[in-house]
Amino acid sequence: MLDWIGTLRVRARSASRLELCLTRSTSVAGWVVAAAGIALAVLTWRWALPQVAWVVPGLVMLFGGLLASLRRELVFDRDEGVLAIEQRLLGIASRAVVPLFHLRAVVISARITARVGPRFVSYIDRRIGSPIHLDESQRCAALLTIAEAIAEVAELRLVYDATTKAAIP
Repeated sequence: MLDWIGTLRVRARSASRLELCLTRSTSVAGWVVAAAGIALAVLTWRWALPQVAWVVPGLVMLFGGLLASLRRELVFDRDEGVLAIEQRLLGIASRAVVPLFHLRAVVISARITARVGPRFVSYIDRRIGSPIHLDESQRCAALLTIAEAIAEVAELRLVYDATTKAAIP
């Protein structure tokens, strides 16, 4: 239902470089949620509700502000041989640089037990360290285009395990 929040898109692509970032819909959704929190605060003030009721609009505005300030960029550079990851939340940045030879494959996998929420997940499998989460979606077609672009530019293997039924022994 909310697949479009936090979705990656291709910002720039060349033969040896791929830049991914979050779509603008993530920021827009955050500002809409923050505005809904402000509207709740106005209603709480107008109806003169107790001070405990102010917690709900405050939490909604806080969540909206967090979502609006969220930024994520992944840059695959074959010439330099690195994957540069930058994530920002409320202006606080975290950066990581991973050599491409540490990456094993781009994986699209089905969640067999997912009854609610995204049914498919894409991530980068690493030789050393935990996987790098890319995106989630109800349909694997959107994930496949990003995964194919990554596999082509970074020269990684593409693992497509989208079987939604468990194997019968």
